[in-house]
Amino acid sequence: MANIPWGKIRAEWLKGGITQKELAEKYGVKLKTLQNRASNEGWGKAKGKIREKTEEQLTTRIACARANKLAKLITAQDDAMDALVALAEMVKNDPKLLFTDKGELRNAESLTRAIQTAAMTQRDLHGLKNIDQKFAAKKWKEEQKLQRELKAQKETGGEEGVQIIYIHEPEEEAEEQPEQKEGAGNE
Repeated sequence: MANIPWGKIRAEWLKGGITQKELAEKYGVKLKTLQNRASNEGWGKAKGKIREKTEEQLTTRIACARANKLAKLITAQDDAMDALVALAEMVKNDPKLLFTDKGELRNAESLTRAIQTAAMTQRDLHGLKNIDQKFAAKKWKEEQKLQRELKAQKETGGEEGVQIIYIHEPEEEAEEQPEQKEGAGNE
């Protein structure tokens, strides 16, 4: 037993993705011997600490990624608002910049783009959906509702019309029964 690489076995188990049983088979050790060693040396506690540290690192990475995304959105929103303010100042100082002699809107593309960028970053910043996302979400909900209705119809045995007819059938039978009784009494 002196030739058993316990450090290597422990490291593999702590890394994860392999069971103690698989390790015992791999290194030719009895499972009970490996389990006793793991228990005596506190491998489970060590694995728990590794898991906690990994979760903490993951949480930190996620928080950093969210903070970076938020910073980019704020910067984009600031840039779009700066462009709008600059354009407004230019038009204020020289109204001819916005309109041609014929009254047509000039610089419409840059104005539209600045407003769209400001609106989109504002929506992203607050977690709001844009029009396309709203439409896609509504369409998806409607499709899900239709699929649930179709599934319910299949489970109940067909179309709604059939269900309505089936519900009314007992009433017709109830009306026929008194007639049969009257006929039976007349005989």
